[in-house]
Amino acid sequence: MENKAHRSNTRKVLFDNQIKTETSRYVCSKELAQILGVSVHAIRKWRSQGRIVPKRFGRSVRYVVDDVVKALSRKG
Repeated sequence: MENKAHRSNTRKVLFDNQIKTETSRYVCSKELAQILGVSVHAIRKWRSQGRIVPKRFGRSVRYVVDDVVKALSRKG
């Protein structure tokens, strides 16, 4: 019995880690819009208003999903 409980806890931890990895990766504006269920125009508008802050890699603009969700929930 104890072995089964340990396996179950291990699976839960592994699943939680997969969710963190998925939401903490860098995504472009289009992918972020799809994840949040909004338009790309909304993402650009929020960026220009300063509601969300992207990470820049040269000319490339990327977002971390967790950071964006936190920022939007803080600022309304």
